[in-house]
Amino acid sequence: MHLRQFVIEGLGHISGLVADDARGVAAVIDPRRDIDIYLDEARSKDVRVSHVFETHLHNDYVSGARELAAVTGAEHVMGAGAQLKHAYRAAKDGDTFDVGSLRFQVLDTPGHTPEHVTYVVTDRSRAEEPVLLFSGGSLLVGGVGRTDLLGDEHATPYARQMFASLHEKVMAHEDFVAVLPTHGGGSLCSKDLASTPRTTVGFERRHNSLLQIDDIEVFVRTLVANQPAYPRYFGRMRSVNQSGPVAIHSIQGPIPLGLPQVRELVEKDHLLVDLRSPSEFAVAHVPGSVSLPAGSSFGTWLGWTVPHDRPLVLLMSSVADWDDTVRQALRIGHAPIAGYLQGGFSKWQDAGLGIEESGRATVAQLRDLVATGTPPHANGAVAGNGHRGQPLVLDVRQRDEFERGHVPGAVHLMAGDVPERLASLPKDRPLVAICAAGYRSSVAASLLLQAGFRDVTWVSGGVPAWRAAGYPVETGPGS
Repeated sequence: MHLRQFVIEGLGHISGLVADDARGVAAVIDPRRDIDIYLDEARSKDVRVSHVFETHLHNDYVSGARELAAVTGAEHVMGAGAQLKHAYRAAKDGDTFDVGSLRFQVLDTPGHTPEHVTYVVTDRSRAEEPVLLFSGGSLLVGGVGRTDLLGDEHATPYARQMFASLHEKVMAHEDFVAVLPTHGGGSLCSKDLASTPRTTVGFERRHNSLLQIDDIEVFVRTLVANQPAYPRYFGRMRSVNQSGPVAIHSIQGPIPLGLPQVRELVEKDHLLVDLRSPSEFAVAHVPGSVSLPAGSSFGTWLGWTVPHDRPLVLLMSSVADWDDTVRQALRIGHAPIAGYLQGGFSKWQDAGLGIEESGRATVAQLRDLVATGTPPHANGAVAGNGHRGQPLVLDVRQRDEFERGHVPGAVHLMAGDVPERLASLPKDRPLVAICAAGYRSSVAASLLLQAGFRDVTWVSGGVPAWRAAGYPVETGPGS
């Protein structure tokens, strides 16, 4: 048996390819939208993908299962409750599927979603005992899938289903059985997940705190409480995947655009997304652009802050950022990207076109700012249009992070919620955004600037640096 997992950092998505390499057949479980990675792996191992299995309708990414099945001729298998609007094999509890000597058995395990199934894999060339569980969003490494993604009203009843699925189905297996989930560290489909992509039934039985809870109502309350907020795009994914995503065929290569083209597209409502570092954006950027720095979190924040049908033009430090950026946009179902500004920011700046800047502060400058009301510029001078007044510190982290400790007097406003809360923010006071490092606060600052706020600063180092400097911290929900 050949087994390989594929991890998307930031999204916290884990998919798998498992093969009977002696017989030349393989299955892919919960594939991402950009399927070339599975085709490459199958070719390298000289195996044919005969089955594509999905554990549930995904809320966090666009599935590649339909396209992978079409390209390979594989059978697309999913729980009958998914009710897909295209051809697939609707699997019921107890159904089995053979991939060479590997037998996949379906277990109904509702909870994370109502149609959720787990696949138990037996390597019959060795024994009739199960060796693997593809657990999807049920049992995770150090946690359990959340149950509120289809609405808060479902959180409690689905959590009761999750308790039964775990104790009656998943944990009925031997300790040595490997557990390969679909959600891992970084995923917003649960909380407090470990970064390793696999575990065993026995290890989770002993060390997963949710599995230590025998009382179902205590389990429900514990699971439902303090789940992280999730991006706006999650609300679209279930219907997209149920309907059947449009095939992408291949990843479009870089599309260079001249400055006149970019200006014309921006005038036609294309959004200019700046992938440079937060510090570069703070020093100088194109007015009206948004800072979403390149890296593993790009797709999440794109889906959180930008409408899915808003066309984009990219401003990059390096053309090498194109491929990963396009893939991340595709995975969350964003509209196609028109191209990138050839020559980057310097092309815009050298043409003498308008630029603007935002403030960037250290925690020491933030302390002084709170005391004096003078917002620091990226280079230490005064930022913005000279507004004065007591600054409003916006803590843009998750709610639980805020409650564990924040700058005294700070107001909680999660970065992803900034576009919806603009009307509640004052334009006659300096605004200072802070997070845990700088990424989220720089994103929030760029959204505020785009909306017309002028005295905007973000804090590098964030709350951890504030704590390390020995400055006072408040806990709890704040005022």
